[in-house]
Amino acid sequence: MSVMLTLGRGGVRPRRVTWSRGRPEIATTPEESEPAGGILTPGFVDLHIHGAFGIDFMEASGGDMARLCDGLADEGYEAFLPTTVSATLEGVAAALAQLQAHPMIRGFHLEGPFLSPEYPGAQPLEAIIAPPVGHSSWDAIVDDPRLRVVTLAPERSGGLALIARLARRGVHVSMGHSNATVAQARAGALAGARGVTHTFNAMRQFHHRDPGLVGVALTDRDLVTELIYDRVHVAKEAAGALLACKGKRAIVAVSDGTKASGLAEKTKLSMWGHDCVVGKGDVRLVSSGALAGSAITLRNAFRILAEDFGLDAAIRACCVNPRRVLGIRGEPALWLEFGLDYSLRKIHRA
Repeated sequence: MSVMLTLGRGGVRPRRVTWSRGRPEIATTPEESEPAGGILTPGFVDLHIHGAFGIDFMEASGGDMARLCDGLADEGYEAFLPTTVSATLEGVAAALAQLQAHPMIRGFHLEGPFLSPEYPGAQPLEAIIAPPVGHSSWDAIVDDPRLRVVTLAPERSGGLALIARLARRGVHVSMGHSNATVAQARAGALAGARGVTHTFNAMRQFHHRDPGLVGVALTDRDLVTELIYDRVHVAKEAAGALLACKGKRAIVAVSDGTKASGLAEKTKLSMWGHDCVVGKGDVRLVSSGALAGSAITLRNAFRILAEDFGLDAAIRACCVNPRRVLGIRGEPALWLEFGLDYSLRKIHRA
């Protein structure tokens, strides 16, 4: 029996915790007589991760995917969505062929190729195409029952029709890699889009007379906003503005992790046709120094969010809100015990 800081009614408070067969029994009333000795959270759920530990989902074998699951489990992950990048139909299909059944894998996230060529980020520009109109060779991917999240640019021809088609099936459509104006982003939301991908990054930038997708993300309370929070992709002040506008229930922390996640700083690697180098929690193009992606996991994001915005925001963004997006119900499959310095001390598996 111990007293831990946990999220419950009234926010994060110290509560007495007892354990039974790997599951915590958490007192409903706060414990005021004894200081908390640590922090207890559900496992992490990552809606947007391309890989880690030198493994890229687009190139992975079945054995690679098993190793990726093992590595992420050690990072405190309960579930994640392997995420594609823009590629040919054959390239995406080949990656999905390695998507084996595993309790941690809750489907997949299709990021691209239906993006804006003006905001490709590190996505292969030559693979970006307009969304298909009506039935097409992409039907097997678009109608795959494992598809849970799609990132697309709503302003592209055929974008609104594809959003509506996916939304009718219950797929979470997220607007991103986009040059959408306010009107185009609002049209995407009206068609059924329910999210914004890595808010602030790879999209038309906010201007007070032309706020674009960022402006809609900040003001539409129904949109769930992804946030890569590593203090590199988004400044603390911008993340704080997002929290102030949206509230803690509408922000989902994502790693947007790549094969560089978990590798040593200054490691050089090839990624999506680019020569890259690992930095301090990020990965950059050797040619220009531009960001090519993240090199964090949600374990890193949790600590940074907690340090900058408090435990309540961190637990909701990394553990609670993404579970809700995926419709994960019931008790978490694992619980994470942290020290008061946010170091991961123990993983409790039921």
